[in-house]
Amino acid sequence: MTQDNKYWYLRNHKLFDQLNSKEVEALCIVSNMKNAEKNDVIYFSESEVKKIFILKVGTVKICREDESGKEMITEMLTEGDIFGHLNTSGNRYEYAKVLSDQVKLCFFEVPNFMNVLQSNPTLSIKFADVVNEKLISFQQKYEDLVFKDVDTRVLDFFKRYAKHHGKINGNSIEMEMLLTHQDIADYTASSRQSVTTIINRLVEKGKIVYEGRKKVIIPDLKALS
Repeated sequence: MTQDNKYWYLRNHKLFDQLNSKEVEALCIVSNMKNAEKNDVIYFSESEVKKIFILKVGTVKICREDESGKEMITEMLTEGDIFGHLNTSGNRYEYAKVLSDQVKLCFFEVPNFMNVLQSNPTLSIKFADVVNEKLISFQQKYEDLVFKDVDTRVLDFFKRYAKHHGKINGNSIEMEMLLTHQDIADYTASSRQSVTTIINRLVEKGKIVYEGRKKVIIPDLKALS
């Protein structure tokens, strides 16, 4: 990415849209761009060099592992989302893995980014809001796991996925499904067998339609229950 393209990407991002030209230029100096391909791991919480990433193109999943090594997907991120060393994972091991065929990212080393925040109180407040939104999302996900049954969690997954990845086509929503049944199980804290059974039941009822391996259609999102 050229310096001009980097400038306009940062200039138009919701986190930086209130910065003036000189402030955006300063961001360009301390930021870098990176490309990655499907299944690449692009961030480890335990990395010595702490970084903050902004997803420019593509889709990424954030994963954590419990003490037994079982993977749990905590987030699915799309264009414009922020992740990395945000101090939201506590002491738990966390990493980011590419879901789409490729991604493009902008990233900052944490000390450089913190220097920018310290010099701009407005930006610091907006960044704090981003972190707070993630913490609220984690809390909601925890409550869902505690209080909702597996059927409801899988239905909520499809509704959330449609909201962030779907394209409206008349009354229906079409989306590219980048996750396997095992991925959905990891996201909903379920077993793969349970997820497959629930999805097959939804297909039989016409609530969701698979066209090929990846294209999924939800004829009526409001009727998805």
